[in-house]
Parts: sequence; C-alpha cells; structure tokens
Amino acid sequence: MKSNLLLNKIHLIQTEYKELLSALLPKLKTNHAPEALDEINLFWIRHIEEVQLYLKSWFPGKDSYVFTAATFMDFEDNEHLPFLLIGNKHILDDPLSKYSEIQSKMPAGKDAEFLYKQISVTAEDNLKLLDNLHDEILILPMRFLNQSNNHHSLYEIGEQVFISLFNGINSLSDYFFKCDSIDDIMHFAREDIERLVMFSEDDDATLPFEERFKNALSGTQYMVDTNKPDAYNFFMFVFGCIQEAIDVIVSCVEYGCIPYIRYPVALHYISLLSESMSKIEHIATLRFKMNIAFVVYQLCDKHRLSEVSLKEFLRKNHIYSFNDKLFCKLAEYGINEKNFLGYTITQLVHDELVKFYNKLSGKVDVKIENQPGS
Repeated sequence: MKSNLLLNKIHLIQTEYKELLSALLPKLKTNHAPEALDEINLFWIRHIEEVQLYLKSWFPGKDSYVFTAATFMDFEDNEHLPFLLIGNKHILDDPLSKYSEIQSKMPAGKDAEFLYKQISVTAEDNLKLLDNLHDEILILPMRFLNQSNNHHSLYEIGEQVFISLFNGINSLSDYFFKCDSIDDIMHFAREDIERLVMFSEDDDATLPFEERFKNALSGTQYMVDTNKPDAYNFFMFVFGCIQEAIDVIVSCVEYGCIPYIRYPVALHYISLLSESMSKIEHIATLRFKMNIAFVVYQLCDKHRLSEVSLKEFLRKNHIYSFNDKLFCKLAEYGINEKNFLGYTITQLVHDELVKFYNKLSGKVDVKIENQPGS
C-alpha cells in the first residue's frame, strides 16, 4: 500500500473509531461496558493489517513517540501539549483496548464500579482528542495489536525478573509455596528489594518496606483482594508492573519508537528492565529519549503552553522545533544515549522550555548560560 493511501486509510480509521466511540459511549458508562469493550477490540482486529502496516512502515523513528502505560491522556488538563513538544510523530496507545484484559483479571466478586468509571472517563477523553487534535495524535492500540513473535523471549523473562527479587525461591510455584505473609516475603527478599520495588507514585522509600506494602494495599481500588494472602497481593502489584514494562519495551522495540511515560512507577520498571537489555538494538535510544521526555513532562508548565490556541501552539512549535533545539543543546554538553544518566539536566531542560514559552508569548529571549553538573 503506497504511503499516501496508507495515511488516508489510517485517518479514515480514526474517523470510524470516533463514530464507534460516540455510539458506544452510553454502554461504556454502564455495567454493559465489557460488551462495548469487546466491540472496540473487534473494531481494531478488523483493521489490524492497516494499523500494523502503518506502525511498521511509517511510524518508526527516533522522534516517534507513543503515549503509553496510562489510563487516559486528559485533554481538559492539556496533557497533550507537553506530549506534542517532544518528537514529530505521536500515537496514544489506546487504553480502552487494554481494559477488557484488566476487567477479566479482576478478582471474583470485586466491585467493578471504579473500573467502569475509569472506562467512561477514558472513552470521553478519547473522543475529545479525536475531536480536537485533527490527527496530530493518532489513537491506535499498539500494545494490543503487537502479535509478533520476534521478541517473544522478552515476555518469558517476566517470571525470571520477579523470582530474581528473592533468595532461595526458584519459581512462581515455589514462591507461593514458601510465602504467605509479608514477613515471609521479607524473609526471602533480596537486601536491595526496597530499591527494586516501587508500589505507587506516592510510595515513600524512606518508610519500612512492610509499611509501604500496607499503604499500597489501602490505596488500591482494584486488582488486589485484601481477603487474599499478602503473597498474592504482592505478586499482583509487582508482577503486573513487570509485565506492563515488558509489554511496552517489546512494542517499542518492535515498532522502533519511544515510549512517552508520565507515571513514575511505569518509568521505574521500564528503566529497570531495559537496563539489562542493552544488547538489543534501539534500547539505548529508547532509554535516553524516554527519560528526557519524562524530565520535560515533569518540568513543563502546561498553563504557559495553553496561553495560545492549540492551532497557534502547533504552528509555533512547528516553526521553532523545541524537540530539535533541546537535543541539540544536550549534544552541545556531550549528553547522549551513552552517558545521560551521569548528568543533572533539569536546569538545561527548564531553560529550553523558558525559551519556548517566550517564543509562544512573543517575548524576547534572554540568553541563559547552563552548567549541567555530573
């Protein structure tokens, strides 16, 4: 399929998806959401050939970013603006395509009200993106449709990674045989498990590990069962994060793109796992650009970006090219994919953002001297 025909087809699919979501929205707001999610997944399966062709032949690149490992983007809070600052091709990895899997894994009898509310919020946000962004950000189910076996071996390391958190445990069955309470878990845990495991965005690493685990249990709405042993819930927390990280890495390696991650827990596990995959082509670039994008997201002032219209923001960013200027500045200081972890780059990124804010508002740039430290 020629590139212009392929792009036209992808844009048509976006229009069809918008129509489908609009029709399914009443169902997605009720306990009929699982049936509506099935219809969404069937829609993507019908278009799997075109979507995968786009992902493999048109999307790959060092400046192609996928917004992933998130429940929704949040158009009303201008979360699309920092995303559009980075790179030149943008995809939202459709969260709705993963909710069927989440719903199917919920413990029996677990109240699904919170999950159904989240599904409704995600569907409405998807519609806002489709209404307002005019293909600047494509919504495609990248991880849902990634069925290649080229990197199947990466999926097999999930259990190995989880088991590696312990001493004297050789398999998942061995883990569940030997562990029941959090005390059992700590008995077999590696000395550095406090550093390796992250439970939530608010996880306080200064607290005792047992207290961190209990706080995570009380703050979780679904996917854990307080009637089950600690070993079960610990596994649900940690193994789920590991598998999501592997899923993101596999998909981004497969399609040659960069994950845009805003959730610190997801960033933690993706960074942890990818650190041991340095021999895989694209991993070094993925780690570098993913971490730079996270710093941009953390420092970005969305209010200042939204002071102009979306159309004006896109026009000025296209002319100014914040992405190119930022990575050129990093290169000036010798910061690249081989050594970026050795530098403190927050001030440098902040200064580049200020220059872009001034460009948006029409203010004259003030020359800033940066001295990133090691």
